[in-house]
Amino acid sequence: DRESQKGCNFSRAMLKDAIFKSCDLSMADFRNASALGIEIRHCRAQGADFRGASFMNMITTRTWFCSAYITNTNLSYANFSKVVLEKCELWENRWMGAQVLGATFSGSDLSGGEFSTFDWRAANFTHCDLTNSELGDLDIRGVDLQGVKLDNY
Repeated sequence: DRESQKGCNFSRAMLKDAIFKSCDLSMADFRNASALGIEIRHCRAQGADFRGASFMNMITTRTWFCSAYITNTNLSYANFSKVVLEKCELWENRWMGAQVLGATFSGSDLSGGEFSTFDWRAANFTHCDLTNSELGDLDIRGVDLQGVKLDNY
């Protein structure tokens, strides 16, 4: 709510295959949630906290896959620190000021995203699709862009 500056509390929740469409998830607490296969589409999630949330299915200690569909969502100032979102559908989101320190987005579709005031050096974006995105202050000299798809300029 507006007075307490807190959103919904999904901390430690089992959100496997949960679907959120056109929801206000601003300031929501998703910390340590089990969120494999979650869908967050056309939502407002400004300031949402995803630290410790798991979007992965561990098959063995060295084999896993991730599944998440977070699309057309405002993720401004959301916290994804140390989150693993590999090979996920993360397109057409607004990432302004999102915290991504230690996160892994390798192989994900981040196309159509808006990345203003965003620290590209803080996370792994190798093999991502960044086409049709507003890349803000991306300095290609300081970020590993191996396998990344970019637009022609």
